[in-house]
Amino acid sequence: MATLRELANRLDSSDMLGHIRNFPSDLAKAWNTSESWDLSAIENATFSGVICLGMGGSASGGDFLSCLSDADGCLPFVAHRGYDLPAWVSENWLVLATSYSGNTEETLDSVEAAIGLGCTVVGLSSGGALQSLLEKSNQTWIELPGGQPPRSAFGHIFGSQLALAWRLGIMSAPDGLDAIVQRLAEAVDACDFTQDDEEDVIAEMAESICTREISVLATQSLAPTAYRAVCQLNENGGVFARPHVIPEMNHNEIVAWGEEHATDNQALLIFSWDGAHERNDLRLDWFLENISVEPTWAMLCEGESHLESLLYAVILMDWISCAVALLRGKDPTAIGPIVGLKEHLSQ
Repeated sequence: MATLRELANRLDSSDMLGHIRNFPSDLAKAWNTSESWDLSAIENATFSGVICLGMGGSASGGDFLSCLSDADGCLPFVAHRGYDLPAWVSENWLVLATSYSGNTEETLDSVEAAIGLGCTVVGLSSGGALQSLLEKSNQTWIELPGGQPPRSAFGHIFGSQLALAWRLGIMSAPDGLDAIVQRLAEAVDACDFTQDDEEDVIAEMAESICTREISVLATQSLAPTAYRAVCQLNENGGVFARPHVIPEMNHNEIVAWGEEHATDNQALLIFSWDGAHERNDLRLDWFLENISVEPTWAMLCEGESHLESLLYAVILMDWISCAVALLRGKDPTAIGPIVGLKEHLSQ
């Protein structure tokens, strides 16, 4: 059987692995570049909250910002995926619009609504119609490095979103950013299955789940990692997966897990970390003791802060999802149905 390195050489024609390998350096680049942004038009403004517009890979950062702010923030962050704006948005809300290409129609529609409402808008893109719209409207546009799939550009996207929140004083940066980047780079090296021909834990995990229905479970403070993991498994791996969060799933789906034969074709991935609420740890312990799922992989997300643990989970799932793709004979970059839908919508 071919090794993952051999499969990568044959199937990864667009170098998805190269992009996810650069994740820590992409974060560092975003944080360093942010020091030169001209935010004079908005840096002294006050806001009631932040609504994060985006779709797909460009939207995930809003979920992560919301999670961080819920734990240790001063403003609500709300992720919005879709057209228009929620009815409750007012001109007092900061609108953070992210479209990696700059041409995402749902995001552009929402931005037009926000401008019409008189909101302050900050846009992040590699160019496209979003840049033109914001510059024409005297709003703030921040450039992202282009040339890769949005889901592989999370370092550029989320790194820039974080830096903006730090610059505006609506979120606090953790100490030791350089050390965080270094530890994340070490995590990437540990996950990189192309470095030698010896099969490792990433390969073992991917092989055990690639033909099963995959459930991804996270404790509350890691909730966005479960959803992003599912999206990576969908797009990179081409497999169905679904997210669950403790404690919410303890009030509904847990019943189905306890039914006879319910887990016969299931695989379970679990994210937790040392900062989880102690009651959620107890809930997870009970689940593992009383619900039998084979295979089950429990991953403790390493890090010296909430942010670092979230970023560690991103690295794990980027590599696992790409390994699943390769084992299934799929190029991790290929997204034929999405391309086909966009062509249909453009007619």
